[in-house]
Amino acid sequence: MSIAGPRLDRPSAIGDEGRPRAASLWLATLVIVALVGVAGVVLDQPSLVTTLALVVGMTVAGFGLLERDRAGFGHLFVGHALLVTFGSATILLLVVAPFVTREGVAVSGFALALLGIGAAWADVGNDGVKRSVEGAALTYASMLVAAFALGAIVAVGVVGRRSLELLIGESSPLLSLGGFLFVLGATAGAVLLALRWLPVLQLTRRDRRAAMERRLGTLRRLLLAVLLGGPVVLVALIVLGLGGWLTALPLSGPIVGPALAALSSWYVLGPSVAIAAGSVLAGLLAVLLRGLTRRFSTETTRRSAAITVGIALAVVAPIAILPYLFTPIVVGLVALTLGVGPIAFVVVVGCGVVAVWLGILPDRAGGPAIAAAGLVIAAIGLGRGHPALVFACIAGAAIVWDVSTFGLGVTGELGHIPETRRLELFHGVLAIGVGVAATLLAVGLETLRSGVFAGVGGTAAVAAVALGAIVLLLPLRG
Repeated sequence: MSIAGPRLDRPSAIGDEGRPRAASLWLATLVIVALVGVAGVVLDQPSLVTTLALVVGMTVAGFGLLERDRAGFGHLFVGHALLVTFGSATILLLVVAPFVTREGVAVSGFALALLGIGAAWADVGNDGVKRSVEGAALTYASMLVAAFALGAIVAVGVVGRRSLELLIGESSPLLSLGGFLFVLGATAGAVLLALRWLPVLQLTRRDRRAAMERRLGTLRRLLLAVLLGGPVVLVALIVLGLGGWLTALPLSGPIVGPALAALSSWYVLGPSVAIAAGSVLAGLLAVLLRGLTRRFSTETTRRSAAITVGIALAVVAPIAILPYLFTPIVVGLVALTLGVGPIAFVVVVGCGVVAVWLGILPDRAGGPAIAAAGLVIAAIGLGRGHPALVFACIAGAAIVWDVSTFGLGVTGELGHIPETRRLELFHGVLAIGVGVAATLLAVGLETLRSGVFAGVGGTAAVAAVALGAIVLLLPLRG
């Protein structure tokens, strides 16, 4: 769906008023993008606007997908995946950037401005943000559980492989027989456990379920006999060996000896271990799917999608970083984004939800308010080194807030159906004109102060000029 398409002007699920009209949002967006682009050139970071737009845009897309009331599992899966990855990266950028580079505060402010205007385009409300926070927490929890389970599986696999390597090629007939009985008993136990978890009977045709139930009963009894009989035989062999009674048996004969030694070969133990591992994995998968699909409702689908994303990340992330295993920067960024990013996302975005609940952040105008605040933070981060850009960011914050709230008012009074583009463009061009004039006046005063009156003033003079620029922008609210 194109950002300029008419569908974005239709009312959303948040309410009849929806978001600001498209023309007003377009003007606010152009102001923010222009300021970020100019700042990138001034700060010697020409790719700043494209980099921030990519990361923040993916985050906004995640918010937008989770905002839908009737979103399917696929949309919810993608939405949760975008928020846990790109959303975590965005929040980490907002929090960490001020401590990394000198211009980090400005970069953080510009990212916040793009995030706010993107949220306004996507019509993200407080309910959607709550869903995002809950989904991110659930995804992170499921990712940790899945990572722990995978680690346990890998540890068991490593220990099992080492044990098999000790058994393979064992020439002693007694030890070969004991190892075979142990592996056979473990395989029987794994298959019994899998039969308890797998819905074999439920997937059988109704007219064949009675016969299948009889076969399964016979198989269970056989597996139980193997499982219980193996240790009994092992204990008997140990007792006989300690008592010296096995010496009378021809275990080392030319036929019996090689036959017993063959029980410890890969050709015998390999298939048994593969059956055991496959049975356990299939059973665990069946349990997981049953838990995710036990109830059919919108909230259940959302939780299932969040849990599935966490499991997928726990599986895919280690595989994805294998080629970069000896590149500490890549491994560190991935670990930081997936290990710490979701926690930061839940805390920061959760604070936004609390701010809306306390009335500090307006619910309906939350996106424009965040965008304007981001430009103010960017102005603070730029400091005294770039006074013209500081004034431009202050003016841009006032313009973004003014045209966005004007678009909200038009939406609230007239709705989305009437054509209001000329009205919005007239107000927007007037606001931008006043903002440009105020910025030029402030830059002129600053140039005069730093040139003719270079020995007068200081930080207080710059603050006075900035305050004067804001006062000049007050007519925009009229």
